[in-house]
Amino acid sequence: MEATNDAGYAAPIGLAADPVVFTLLDGRLSVLLARRLEEPQRGMFALPGGFVGAEESPEQTAERKLREKTGVGSVHLEQLRTYAEPARDPRGWLPSIAYLALVPPGALPDRTPAERDASWHPLDALPELALDHARIVDDGLWRLRARIADKAWFMRVGGGLLPEEFTLSQAQRLYEAIAGEALDPANFR
Repeated sequence: MEATNDAGYAAPIGLAADPVVFTLLDGRLSVLLARRLEEPQRGMFALPGGFVGAEESPEQTAERKLREKTGVGSVHLEQLRTYAEPARDPRGWLPSIAYLALVPPGALPDRTPAERDASWHPLDALPELALDHARIVDDGLWRLRARIADKAWFMRVGGGLLPEEFTLSQAQRLYEAIAGEALDPANFR
C-alpha cells in the first residue's frame, strides 16, 4: 500500500508502538519478548508491540499489545524514542514509537498465549531479534542506566522491581544489575 500527502510526497500509512519491558530475574536484568506470528520474520522473537489503532494513542497500543501478546496488564510506560528509518521494516516505511517499562517478574502470568511463547530473556543471552528490535532494546538499556542516576526515579520507578519491604542489599543488587557494575556497599548508601 502506498499513500501520499497533500503535496504529493510518499507518506507512511501506519504507525507502530513497541514496549521494551525489563525485569530483574534471578539477579539478571531480562527483557520480555514474544514470537512473531506474522511476516516479516515470522517465528522470531520481538518486542510485544504492533500497529497503533485508529482510535487509540501509541501508549494505549503499547499497553494493549502487552496484554494481547504476553498477558501483562497495565504498566508504567515511559516514552523511549521514535524509530523511523525508512528501511527498519521490510513492509515499507513504518515508524514506531518505543516505550520503556519496568515490571516485577511476577507480572508475566503463568498462562500466556502459547503460540507467542512470551517469556523473559536475560540481556546477556538474547536470541536474534526481529526487525530493529535489538537496537530498541539497546537504547532502552542505555536509557534505563541513565535514569538510575536520579535517586528519586530509581526508588519510585526502579524500586517497583523490589518487594514491598526490601533490604538495602536487595536495592543494591537491583541497582548493580541495571548499572552492569558492582558498587562498594558504603558508596551505595
